Amino acid sequence: MKMSLMYLLVAGLFLVSCQQAAEKQYFTESEDIEVGKKILAAYLAGDWEAYNNLYADTAKIWRNANWTSDPGMTREEFVTDLQSALEPISSYEVDPQIWESTIHDDGEHWVHFWGVWKGSNSVTNKDYEIPVHLSMLIVNNQVVLEGDFYNDAEIVMDMTDLAEEAEAGDQEEEGSE
Repeated sequence: MKMSLMYLLVAGLFLVSCQQAAEKQYFTESEDIEVGKKILAAYLAGDWEAYNNLYADTAKIWRNANWTSDPGMTREEFVTDLQSALEPISSYEVDPQIWESTIHDDGEHWVHFWGVWKGSNSVTNKDYEIPVHLSMLIVNNQVVLEGDFYNDAEIVMDMTDLAEEAEAGDQEEEGSE
């Protein structure tokens, strides 16, 4: 009986020791995160060529949009949209920055970013702080899918108000002639 128990214990230890260690799936430092950091650096520097080159030709990007029903933007549309949104912004930065990389069970490599975008609008003379979350699917050191989530409604409303005021002023001038 003692021998059977000992054989059972040895067999159990053998089975446990032969198990493969689970592959690490969560990282705070990785090659994929470095791609994300290069994208952020290019954005902050206004280096749109470098920014564009970090996205695959077929990349799809969603800005505050439902990726299940919205077709997303191409990288060219996305860069044009970013440049347009930054026209009235005299300075901007992103801080603090939290980066995480995950490898999903199906092998997809995702990078997640959280930060606070801080910018000064030269047209409204206002400063803004907007929490930002980005999720990027990285394949061969390029983004193939990206979802950006943030609330820029305050900037949009301020710019809309200015445009309406300018239009009302133009109409008043026309009426007084």
